[in-house]
Amino acid sequence: MSLTRQVKQELARLEETLACCGSWELKALLLRNGYYSLRRNTHALVIAVDNSAVARRLFNLLRQAGVELPSIVREQEKRLDKNRFMVRVTGREQIDALLVYLDLKEAGRLLSLPRLPTAIPKRNCCRRAFLRGAFLAGGSISISRRSGYHLEINCGGTEDARVYRKLLGFFNLDAPYRLRDGTAYLYFKSAEAIADFLRIIGAGGTLLELESMRVVRSMRNQVNRVVNCETANLEKVVASAQQQLDLIDRAEKTVGLDKLPPSLRQAALIRKQYPDASLKELGALLDPPVSKSGMNHRFRQLSKMFAPHQKLLSKNRANY
Repeated sequence: MSLTRQVKQELARLEETLACCGSWELKALLLRNGYYSLRRNTHALVIAVDNSAVARRLFNLLRQAGVELPSIVREQEKRLDKNRFMVRVTGREQIDALLVYLDLKEAGRLLSLPRLPTAIPKRNCCRRAFLRGAFLAGGSISISRRSGYHLEINCGGTEDARVYRKLLGFFNLDAPYRLRDGTAYLYFKSAEAIADFLRIIGAGGTLLELESMRVVRSMRNQVNRVVNCETANLEKVVASAQQQLDLIDRAEKTVGLDKLPPSLRQAALIRKQYPDASLKELGALLDPPVSKSGMNHRFRQLSKMFAPHQKLLSKNRANY
């Protein structure tokens, strides 16, 4: 199950106890996905959704709003091979009463479905319900390794996007919007903002799962960083030790280790004995112990004396 479907399934199971909140959630679904039709003298108000659980919730919200006989019709989109659910309200009087109840028209005026930006709820519970309806109508959420966290809401027009942004501002959230094919989309890219939004609309179960995924992902990234750091350090130690062994071999073939100063001879012998140890570990094995910087100084002295390019450097310096 996709994360989007999981969130919508969870939201569809929420119990809405306040009629005012239910009306705002219904209004958000209607304004985004609803359309009014008149065929063969039959008036119909249709709200299209892509999830059976959302369709059932929409059915219950309509019944709560006083609609007597809403119906659900399943259609299959051949192009996308997906099911679409059409929740229908029929009858001029019933549609008119519903739009008046939702404050989308005045009683007695011409029957139509308005496309102007809606008013903003005054109560926080209703604001949450309106945002929940917006997500049920046109929201999606995804998490991937390449693009990370992404939540977006299809707002339709830019005026509606501004209304949703203002609503989010009451909860200290800011979501930019962008136009895609003439449609405005609000979006979040931050995991923290997405978590806050899920908390606002009531998707607590998915929020806990998301937080768990964030912890696992964070731990995995931290482990990878530590492993990469340790690997890089180990590679440096191995490369440095090999260079030192090459110097010692060159010194042994050139003058012999017994001809070296005592401190350099001691460093060379302990390195040959422990080829994989770090400078700090080598220094601790000496008697008396020598610091890491002290061991490094001794091998720098060896490098000055027996590095393969030392003779070439000396010759070049003589020409200046």
